[in-house]
Amino acid sequence: MISSWIDHRRVNYSSINNPYEFRLILRGSKDGFSPRTFLNVCDGYANTIVVAKVKGTDEIVGGFNPLAWDKKTSKWKKTNKSFIFSFKEGDTQNSILSRVKDEDHALHYHYISDYYGPEFGGDEFKLESWVNDFTLDKQSVCSSSFFNYYEKPIRSTSENFSITDYERKTKALEDESTLDLAYNGWCKII
Repeated sequence: MISSWIDHRRVNYSSINNPYEFRLILRGSKDGFSPRTFLNVCDGYANTIVVAKVKGTDEIVGGFNPLAWDKKTSKWKKTNKSFIFSFKEGDTQNSILSRVKDEDHALHYHYISDYYGPEFGGDEFKLESWVNDFTLDKQSVCSSSFFNYYEKPIRSTSENFSITDYERKTKALEDESTLDLAYNGWCKII
């Protein structure tokens, strides 16, 4: 499903014709839940998917970043290929896909790596922690931004949340002759 969203396909790829292989780069339960860990591990990886499981719910939220993460930059990043999404665990039929509308504000990179992880738009999907652990302080958010940088909200509530685990994975073409895609990242946060 996510591969189809990346390629703007209306029909999902099957497991047989999916052109991408996703490689795990980061898992919170293995590598840690601090924003600094996210930025240190993900720095330099492009074409990444971040997936997070919202603590106390069956919700999974995430986003696709086609650009390379840069831990030394603090600015808005421009792209028209980014998207955010959500679905209930085990139920992809009721998924929500929200593509970026304002490409100048698709992603926000923070150099304050002790507090901020990935941020898509203006709080449309952001992992944040003021106690250096995404699982503890309910600072992460998926809300409708005042500016609506993405098409629609991916959660029915704008309440802040913590996560239970997360991963980041990289997207690679099965034909690894395309070197720039062969080393790109997928970050699944569950």
